[in-house]
Order: sequence, then structure tokens, then C-alpha cells
Amino acid sequence: GTVMVGFAQPYFQCTPPMLSATWFASNERATATATALNFNQIGIAVAFLVGGHMAKNEVGIHDYFGLISLLCIAVTLGTFLQFQNKPPVPPSYSELEKLMRGEKEPPFLESVKKLFGTPGFTVPLAAFICSISITNIVGTFIDEVMERGGITDQLGVDLAGAGFELAILLGGIIIGGDVDETKEDKPVTL
Repeated sequence: GTVMVGFAQPYFQCTPPMLSATWFASNERATATATALNFNQIGIAVAFLVGGHMAKNEVGIHDYFGLISLLCIAVTLGTFLQFQNKPPVPPSYSELEKLMRGEKEPPFLESVKKLFGTPGFTVPLAAFICSISITNIVGTFIDEVMERGGITDQLGVDLAGAGFELAILLGGIIIGGDVDETKEDKPVTL
């Protein structure tokens, strides 16, 4: 399962900036991207709460995976039925100008080369990779950490795990909003 989640990372990590650029004005994009990127934490928070409650035995685990499968099918169908390629009206004047010029996104590999050729790109990338690693490690070992702190009941551990994940989401939304308002992304990154 972990390998499959790893394979999915590029899709849910790379899609939000593209959707933000398509659907949101420039003063909304950091917030939209941060919200979408960090909303993965809601899934993890729900897994702590629902999974912790349901997955107490083999039958509970099967029921939990069945519930996850049904919810995924419902969300996938809803997405296919409702999702549009682009908004009927460009979200900003700059997007309208791009549309009028017929500007296209460069090929993926060209974008990757440009990003890695941009001075200062690799340090925030390394910081992002470290932050993802840390949040995954904390989430994985939250029960052991909480037990050392004296919290041993499953509900307390589940609430702590869910709270940790919700804090990540809220932090991302607040920081994204700050970047949208100030256009100062360097101090936020540091």
C-alpha cells in the first residue's frame, strides 16, 4: 500500500499548482495551492479517527477498506461528472492575456530543467522533502510518542494524530494566505 501511495504523490503534489494557475487569480493562487496540497492531511486525519475506530480486528479492517473504496468511487464519479478543463471566464487579466496570445505550457521536462536551473530552487525543495518526511514519520509513530507521554487510550492517540494533521492543513492555508497578500514567499520559505 505504501508503494502505491508513493506512486500517487506526483499526481496530488503537482496537480494543485496547475489547477490554481488555471482557476484562480494571482492573488489567490498560493492559498488555493496550499489548501489543495495540504488537504491530503484531512484524509490522514480521517484515517486516524475512522480507521482507529473501525480497524480493531480483521473484520473491522475489511469494513474500513470497503468504506474507503466506496468513498473513492463516489468522489471519482463526482469529479468525472463535474470537473471542467478550465473556467468559462479566465480568473485574471493575465490569464486572459495568455489565452489571447495562445500561450501554451512548456513540455514537462523543459519545465523541470528550468526549475532546477533557477537559483534558490533546490533549498526550498529539500526543505519540502524534509517536511513531508517528518510529517509522515510523526504520523506513523504517533501512538508510540503519545504512549511515552502517558496517553495510551486509542481515542486520545487518534485525536492527537488527527489534530496534528489538521494543524498542518491550517498552517498551510494561513501561510498561503500570507503569501497571496504580501507576495513575500522567501521569508515564508525560510
